[in-house]
Amino acid sequence: MNKETVNMDIIEGQLFPRLGITGCYLCGEQRDSRLISVNYGMNAMVADCPGCRIAFQSPLPSREASLAYMNWRWRSSDSYVRNRRNQMRRAMTQVGIIKKFMNGPLRLLDFGAGAGSFVRAALNQGWEATGIEQSSSARKRAKEFYDVELLEKPGEEKYDVITMWDVVEHLRDPREVLVMVGQHLKKDGLIFIETANFESWRRTADKDKWRMYLFDHQFYFTPGSLKQVMLEAGYNGFCLLNWNHKRPRIFSRRTLSYPLRVIPSFVEWRRAMVKWPDHGDIEVMVVVGRKESGPIAMHSS
Repeated sequence: MNKETVNMDIIEGQLFPRLGITGCYLCGEQRDSRLISVNYGMNAMVADCPGCRIAFQSPLPSREASLAYMNWRWRSSDSYVRNRRNQMRRAMTQVGIIKKFMNGPLRLLDFGAGAGSFVRAALNQGWEATGIEQSSSARKRAKEFYDVELLEKPGEEKYDVITMWDVVEHLRDPREVLVMVGQHLKKDGLIFIETANFESWRRTADKDKWRMYLFDHQFYFTPGSLKQVMLEAGYNGFCLLNWNHKRPRIFSRRTLSYPLRVIPSFVEWRRAMVKWPDHGDIEVMVVVGRKESGPIAMHSS
């Protein structure tokens, strides 16, 4: 364990003790973690298990700290929360992804709905959409920003589609939650999961400055480790979307001002593409799963 260990988190002046040291979620082996200063004045303690192709926080923030953090963030006035145009643009991109696989009208459950922008976009498509969100601040924002009523927990209904946009990395036990939400999936239904890719050139290039290191990101998945968790949760079908590939930008304000900075990025991009040719250039991945095995087909455009 790194000598600099976070044992206490401070959120809006309140102290939250961290939980004990945790092992790898997949193999249970304990790994050394390192202290990383992340956005919003917070810290993360990140350990990496190369054999399982997953990274995780150890020690973990408490559940109380995580909920306090999420409520604080959704009450904030920063651009991520308040820029509704960007949130709806992103939500419409996500709607487009689902349309490549499913014909409407659809019955959809968005688990971890945040402030409800995706639920609003789905409702605007004429879909029957329900959002689940634990943060009371986010539920209030959903009503204020998008006129959407989010629920705190799912009922007994079954759905054609379940979505988890930037959610699985926040979960304490992703396998358990995936089993639970899978019980609400109809036969031949699909689950869409979006999360950061730990095997991306952007992560290796940025090192501990990687933007995806955040206080409440408990896990950092790769396609391989996420597939394993989904298989263990009962999803036999798995598809990593051929989407969101990005390479270093040659022409940008940053590279024109500091042209030598782009060279290390291209080196990391090339290394990642040699090591992980299918996904080394994907920083944020989207995977599709279903209970039945076999190929998951996209509609022809």
